[in-house]
Amino acid sequence: MKVGEKLKPVVKGPLGMTVIVAMCVAGLAPARLTAHGVALREYRKKPAWAFRDTNTYALEPIYGVHYNIQAANAMGLPYPYDVGTQRHCWQVHLLTNWMGDEGWLKKSDAEYRKFVYLSDVVRITGKVVKKYQDDNGEYCVDIETHSINQRGEEVMPGKAMVILPAKNEPEEMWPVSKRLKHG
Repeated sequence: MKVGEKLKPVVKGPLGMTVIVAMCVAGLAPARLTAHGVALREYRKKPAWAFRDTNTYALEPIYGVHYNIQAANAMGLPYPYDVGTQRHCWQVHLLTNWMGDEGWLKKSDAEYRKFVYLSDVVRITGKVVKKYQDDNGEYCVDIETHSINQRGEEVMPGKAMVILPAKNEPEEMWPVSKRLKHG
C-alpha cells in the first residue's frame, strides 16, 4: 500500500424508509422512540418534542424528521433525511472493508455537511494520505474520506487512522491480537 492509494468505494442508497426504520430498530437512533401513553406523557412534559401530523392528526416525535415528511416540512426541509450515526457507519464500512479483519480502526472522524434525503445515493471514497510508525511502534495509515451524493455534493468529508499488521511481525504483535491479549 502506498500514499495516494484509493480505497474501493462503497455506495449506499437510494436511501429508503426501510433503511431508516432498520437503523432505528438497530439502536442507532440517538432519541428514544416511544408510543401511546408513554409518548403522550413525555410530550406533555416536553411539548417541543412533538408536533401534530397534519395527515394523521397524531402527535409525532420531532425525531420524525428522519422518516416523516410532515416533520421534515415543519423544520423547513423538503424531505426526511438520514441520521448522522448511520452515515458515519457507512464511512466505517468503507474503512473496515479496506483494512480487513486484522487491522484496527483507531480513529474515525466525519463532518455532516449536508442532508442526505430519502432517495439519495451516496458514494463513499477514501485515499491513503500518510503512512508512519507511531510512538507505540504500530504501523499507522491516515485516510481521507469523502461522501458524495448523486448531485455531486460533499455530504460528509472525513478522516481516519487505521493500524495495520506488519507482515514481518508474528501474529501476536498484530493490532487485534495485541488488544485481545491486553484487554
